[in-house]
Amino acid sequence: MNQKNKIIFLSTLIIGVLTLTLGVTFAVFNFNKTSTNSQLVLGDIYMHYNETNQLTIENAMPSSTYDPAKYFEFTVDGKNTTTDKDIWYDIILSHGDNHATRTTRIRDDLLKFRLVEIKDDVENILFNNRSYEDLTSQRIWVDTINKNTTTDVVHTYRLYMWISNDTVIGNINQDYTIDEWNDVYASIKVNVTGDFNKKKVENASEFKELVKVKQTDSCQTYVEEDGITYISGTADCINFNYVWYSGKLWRITAIYPDGTMKMITDDAVTSISYGSDINFYTDNENKSYMYQWLNEDFLNTLYNYENIIVTDSKWNASNSNASSNTNISTKLPETTMVTASVGLLNSYEYYMSYKNTSYSNGYLNIGYSSWWLLNSYSTSRVWDVYSYGLGNYNSPTRADGGRPSINLKSGIQLSGGSGTKTDPYTIAGDKEEVTLGTTLLNTRSSGEYVKFNNELYRIVSIENNITKINKNDYIRDTNDTVIKKAFSTSETYGGGTSGDYWDYYLNNTWYNSLDSTSQNMIVEGTYYIPNVSGSSDTSYKKAICATVGNTVTTKDCEKTSSTWTGWVGLPRYGEMFASQQGSEYSDMWLMTPANTYYVWGVYNKLMNGYRITITFGVRPSINLKSNIKITGGNGTKEDPFEISE
Repeated sequence: MNQKNKIIFLSTLIIGVLTLTLGVTFAVFNFNKTSTNSQLVLGDIYMHYNETNQLTIENAMPSSTYDPAKYFEFTVDGKNTTTDKDIWYDIILSHGDNHATRTTRIRDDLLKFRLVEIKDDVENILFNNRSYEDLTSQRIWVDTINKNTTTDVVHTYRLYMWISNDTVIGNINQDYTIDEWNDVYASIKVNVTGDFNKKKVENASEFKELVKVKQTDSCQTYVEEDGITYISGTADCINFNYVWYSGKLWRITAIYPDGTMKMITDDAVTSISYGSDINFYTDNENKSYMYQWLNEDFLNTLYNYENIIVTDSKWNASNSNASSNTNISTKLPETTMVTASVGLLNSYEYYMSYKNTSYSNGYLNIGYSSWWLLNSYSTSRVWDVYSYGLGNYNSPTRADGGRPSINLKSGIQLSGGSGTKTDPYTIAGDKEEVTLGTTLLNTRSSGEYVKFNNELYRIVSIENNITKINKNDYIRDTNDTVIKKAFSTSETYGGGTSGDYWDYYLNNTWYNSLDSTSQNMIVEGTYYIPNVSGSSDTSYKKAICATVGNTVTTKDCEKTSSTWTGWVGLPRYGEMFASQQGSEYSDMWLMTPANTYYVWGVYNKLMNGYRITITFGVRPSINLKSNIKITGGNGTKEDPFEISE
């Protein structure tokens, strides 16, 4: 391949709410909302370029990484003497000015960036190896100048830029011909805008203080042991430390001496068998189904996880050595330690969550589903939590709910929220905010909420640009009672012959009840429906051979010829949100057969195979077209996305 040298110019400029002429002090105030402020905010913020306001990269060619000697360094510094408002600012990348002579701007997906903050002469990665195309609001970082800051503080940043190594220059299957490459240029502006509305928590130590503030004589909310702060107490005491990350609501359960923080999903996000035996992970050839699901499937639904979670976390999967099924207060030895990005709480960690109260009142007791813990109880049983909060045990081949757990990196930055369930903390570096009327639904995260036909749905996955969503509630009648029907005429979905069967009812009566706008958004979907035995082979991989999130993944399973294609399906065994959602419980069908005349479902809050003649409720699954746009909302349960073609 014949390639030629290229020069890239990176120009910088401050624009937006904070207006700046380089080198001149300016007063900061809420320009768009001055009428709501009782006084002018007394503070000065500066933005300085270290050396020059232009970075020139000579002889730039496609590369797998950045040039460590080539960066644009700048500072955001100043003070904020107002007593009640932090100054929240964000760093944004936008297209720079057109080139004087060249006319072809390099493609957005081929321009890569890395942003770091310099602390004690060490580069701390904030945004790495992502292209301009990855951005929707163009924001790459957020930070604050805290209230009552009477002396200058300085935040020093370095921005690196390079051309993706995927760029092809030549005459065959090329991005650019050699002649076109001579005309290409790149120009990026660095913009900083400010406001006073969003509160962020700086680091783990402040997070810890927020936890301690909640402790009173009547409502203890934390336990310290070996330097670890466990969040412990009742549900009504702990309406705090909720976090919204990557389309899921999380609870912080522990803060560690190194500043990392453990979180668990607020809901069970799937239901599967733990494995063929009691071991969470032995080696690469012997991995439990739960380990695989968490680290090969669920992990891919977490946005920018490399920069947000500890990917080499240590998980204590040691046997509990408990003398009875109710005694999980025994501290675990460190005999079986597993390294993984995603895990589960172990039995002792779950006990610590309600040490200040009873298991039935503990804040992690969700009440409507049983769910797996990490470690074994005996040589044939694994710890789980019954639906009423009791730590108990189950055969690993049975199917319980899965509540993934992750560890946030030390010093993680939060960008907003107050930490309550309806206003959770949000994490800087999570999915960018949408541009209403422009952002496509198929660019969002698994777990985000969508309003469809004026009802609440949740994004399951995005496969080939088609967005699969599941109804968050059951189908109900006019009296708000859950409708219950038989599955079908056989264990294979699609054979129903009347409205007595869900497959027929959903694809006829229910589908026809949707308004025309909603019907026009749906495309037919193909669902894999192989048998997943309820006794011998309970691997979830047989049921979900598909893509996860926005990334095509290769599953360790075989594609099956057992499929059904149609307008309306049901959640599949092992799929995201193939579990009870929310506090109200009902028996519920899934779509995956267990064996002849038996299909997976949830009965009495437990997963199992049930005869198709039993009547259960359902939460429909549908597929939306690739051109669906977001016209409103922020994707949370309280403010779901509004959509249109």
